[in-house]
Amino acid sequence: MLLQDDIKENILDVAQSIFRKYGFKKTTMDEIAKAARKGKSTLYYYFKSKEEIFAAVIEKEGNYMQNELMRIVTLNISSQATLKKYILARMKLIDQVANLYDAIKDDYLSHYHFIQKYREKYDEFEISILKQMLIKGINSKEFKIDADKIDMVAFGLATALKGLEIPFFLENKYTEIEHRLDSLLDILFYGIARK
Repeated sequence: MLLQDDIKENILDVAQSIFRKYGFKKTTMDEIAKAARKGKSTLYYYFKSKEEIFAAVIEKEGNYMQNELMRIVTLNISSQATLKKYILARMKLIDQVANLYDAIKDDYLSHYHFIQKYREKYDEFEISILKQMLIKGINSKEFKIDADKIDMVAFGLATALKGLEIPFFLENKYTEIEHRLDSLLDILFYGIARK
């Protein structure tokens, strides 16, 4: 059984890099089989279709991203530092999980049921994790948010983060992200109004 798991994992690793290089539409089962050094029949033994392989790649990248982000949330640091590390890591991870990012953003892929399901799952995860950080900040007296507004603030942060993805992703500006985020986080934490 272990050998079968290794073969399946190898196929996913190879498919992940090929999808990243060529995109979902241009990738073929033949290319995946050739790169994995397997016959096409071996691919079909483990996966029924290219869509099923892509869904498995998306799930793999999604689990990786969520695990990395959850690790940050559990650090024993201030709520402001946690939120900053979370946002910074999230933006950098987008580059590492390019297939996941393409799946979430590409309208061509939106008609696939597994993509829509994953989009909803990721949005729920993001809002939930942001709420956890906000509640931690409220409890530690770092954040001043009314209890009945936590959902709205978490949703607003999730929406703002999605808006930040496009410039960084399209312009490949990950090396500049920390500097840019410092300014944005100052606005988030301290506002723009003079007090």
